[in-house]
Amino acid sequence: MARIAMAVTGLGAAVVLTACGGSDGGGFADESADEIVKTAKADMADLKAVKVSGSVTSDGQQIDIDLQASSGGDCTGTIGIAGGTTELLGVDGSTWMRPDEAFWRTTAGSSADQVISLVGDKWVVIPAEDDSFNTFCDVQELLDQMLKDDKEDGSTYSKKGTEDVDGDETIAIDNKDPEDGTSTGYVLVDEPHYLVKIEKTEGEDTGEVTFSEFDEEFDVEAPADDEVIDLDQLGA
Repeated sequence: MARIAMAVTGLGAAVVLTACGGSDGGGFADESADEIVKTAKADMADLKAVKVSGSVTSDGQQIDIDLQASSGGDCTGTIGIAGGTTELLGVDGSTWMRPDEAFWRTTAGSSADQVISLVGDKWVVIPAEDDSFNTFCDVQELLDQMLKDDKEDGSTYSKKGTEDVDGDETIAIDNKDPEDGTSTGYVLVDEPHYLVKIEKTEGEDTGEVTFSEFDEEFDVEAPADDEVIDLDQLGA
């Protein structure tokens, strides 16, 4: 399951935003590509909640994500792989998933029948040390992974001009990585200068991810005890 998180974070890492201070809205589009991505990283670092949606392809498999996450360890949404889907739920740092049968058959291998029989339609506890899904339920951990700094590897930025993304004016920034190919990030012209979309059409981990619903509150509620199963305890 770890490759699901790695595929999504790998796509984001290709944009390679680096930390720095912000700038004012006036003339922002005229700034250099480096300054624009630095400002976007700084503004994204202040987020308390965000929605991440999109699809990436890794090792020939399509991975879909539609998830809201907060800085308090809350999350709600779905992750799909190879035709299967799992609901993901996080409350105050505790995380559960509820996969459908197709998801189990894709991820559990030869143990799928046994797992499906044991779990049914219950929520499954995700251990605290399991970063493969817990990363998705902490907005800053997720963004740190997706926007990590690897500029020293030889990546270069260039501006493509302004483009409309869902009714908002953005600046499109190409990031050319000598090993992973070119990806494009779209940064809001207006303050705060959030990154609203990443797309990559060449190299590994291709796909598109969007960011929205910045700092918007969302409701989550932990499942009842009789709706939860802990596979680690069963194994013990």
